[in-house]
Amino acid sequence: MPGYRTPDMLPAHDAAPALFDPCSLADAVPHSIWVISASGTILYANSRAARPTPGAPWVSIVHPDDVAAVELRSAIADLHPEPYEVDCRVGRADGSFRRHRVSFAPVRDDGTALRWIATGTDIEETEALRDDLAEVRCRLTQTGTLLEALEAAVPCGLAFMDPGSRLVRTNDTLAAMGAVPRSQQLGRTAGEVFPEIWAQIEANFHRAQATAEVVVGTVVTAPGDSGPRSWVVSCHPVYVDEALMGVGLMLIDVAERERAQAIRSAIMNDMADGLYTVDGEGRLTSMNRAASEMLGWQEAELLGKRAHSVMHAIRANGTHRPESECVLMQLRTAGESAQAVADAFNRKDGSTFEVTCSIAPLDAGDGKPGSVITFRDMTDARRAELELRHAQKLESLGRLSAGLAHEINTPIQFVGDNTRFLADACQDLLGLLRTYRECIATELGDVQWAERIRRAQAAEIKADVDYLTDEIPAAVEQSLEGVERVATLVRAMKTFSYKGSAAPARADLNEAVRTTLTVARNEVKYVADVVLELGELPDVLCHLSDLNQVFLNLLVNAADAVTEKGGRGEIRISSALDGPSVVITFTDNGTGIPHDVQPSIFEPFFTTKGVGKGTGQGLPLACAVMKKHGGSIEMSSTPGEGTVFTLRLPIDGRPA
Repeated sequence: MPGYRTPDMLPAHDAAPALFDPCSLADAVPHSIWVISASGTILYANSRAARPTPGAPWVSIVHPDDVAAVELRSAIADLHPEPYEVDCRVGRADGSFRRHRVSFAPVRDDGTALRWIATGTDIEETEALRDDLAEVRCRLTQTGTLLEALEAAVPCGLAFMDPGSRLVRTNDTLAAMGAVPRSQQLGRTAGEVFPEIWAQIEANFHRAQATAEVVVGTVVTAPGDSGPRSWVVSCHPVYVDEALMGVGLMLIDVAERERAQAIRSAIMNDMADGLYTVDGEGRLTSMNRAASEMLGWQEAELLGKRAHSVMHAIRANGTHRPESECVLMQLRTAGESAQAVADAFNRKDGSTFEVTCSIAPLDAGDGKPGSVITFRDMTDARRAELELRHAQKLESLGRLSAGLAHEINTPIQFVGDNTRFLADACQDLLGLLRTYRECIATELGDVQWAERIRRAQAAEIKADVDYLTDEIPAAVEQSLEGVERVATLVRAMKTFSYKGSAAPARADLNEAVRTTLTVARNEVKYVADVVLELGELPDVLCHLSDLNQVFLNLLVNAADAVTEKGGRGEIRISSALDGPSVVITFTDNGTGIPHDVQPSIFEPFFTTKGVGKGTGQGLPLACAVMKKHGGSIEMSSTPGEGTVFTLRLPIDGRPA
């Protein structure tokens, strides 16, 4: 072969017998053959072997990544010339590499290797098959591990039986029902291991084999940890290449399903709050009995309809609300949960009622999560709230009753005194009038006018006409003023104690402040000067009776703070317009609020007043009322200097 030494060129003791051609013999062998010198260069290569440049080292045809290992093994062999093997990738004429197992045999002379005969066997396919086999085994191991994990994790009984009903494998759940220990179950028939279950499902086992169809739905009773339990059993025939391998058995505990059904029944039939569910598009999918009774619709009437457009597209004030402005729709679309969402729902008859709602995501398993909405009719709660607020107002009036009585008693006293004076003056004037009539009567006959005038003058002196002329107008004016003061106070009390209604109405808040000041006048006038700085305000959409209570609480608190400080103080009440809102402030120069308790002043039942003087309900009530109006209440206080409460209210009522 060109570039390579042939066997006839080798030394005589290596020459092949003359009966055959050594080159042809080497080419006929189904392996690669190289003759390699002691220095590692190729002396000969048969037709199957890779052929580098003549005289090149044998490692030149080895993959670069395998050269180091090959050279190391060769170096060891040079020290002790013995046959050895090495696996490496050997190059081909097309530039590719294939895995070979190369066997090296030394040709010795007095123990020294003169050359090496290398025989390479292509093991690429064999190694590939071995790799594939290893991968298959790995996958089988992983699959077996996964299967065992699933068998242990699923809350149901699993088993596989061969066509003769002998158990091939079972999981822990089903094995625990066996009449024999698990270690003795495999290889036995299902009738031996599970006699109670097998008696109920044997017919379905044979049916599944005969029809090659899954048989589902048989309910059996099997022993459980706490007594007999019900299971739904299904038989699954397993075929491989159209050959029946056996039947899979699955037992699903229906106790949980029955329990869930009982819970659902209680929710749908007995729950006091309304509940309905919607799909991912907002269409109603179910509704409980309470919701049906509150809304006036039957579930069948609303199934598949968009809940928003049917039940809450109309606000409490009667205006239409698009989906983009609906809080429930926004929460549902975002898949968020929320509680105590104030809203208004529409009944079938067109009326509306206030509700408080909770919403939570509901995954029905169809890839389009819906929502579950619960709601409570707040009509009675709002009525009770009004009653409570009214009771609190009456309680406040009770506290102010002594002062109110004094405020009424003072003008009533001077009205009474003036009335008694006017009664006496009236008698004197009537006596004078009778004298006048007698003086001009015809019955006097010849009585001279001088006598008549004398009698009239005497009567005038007795009646003291000049005094009456000066005092009667003043007494009348004072009496009218007193009556007006009483009337004003009565009107203020009537306005303040008015129960109000559930619906807001527009009102003059400046007049409300004046009314509150009139009611609480006696609480304030002896301890502080009240300065009103009321700006021009538009009428505000509000619950006026609630705001009256807030104004009174803040005014009385300010008076108490000034009293505690000692000396006469000042309470300043101001109002102003600020964009779409009105701002009302109550400022006092009393004791102020200590820094450490300021964060707690709006908490229910928290009070800084002594026992019997405060209930801790005034400021929490004020806070609740302001939130109800969509407004706010803020406090700033400097101990020893005073406190400012700032109320902010939207002019057009709570934002939608």
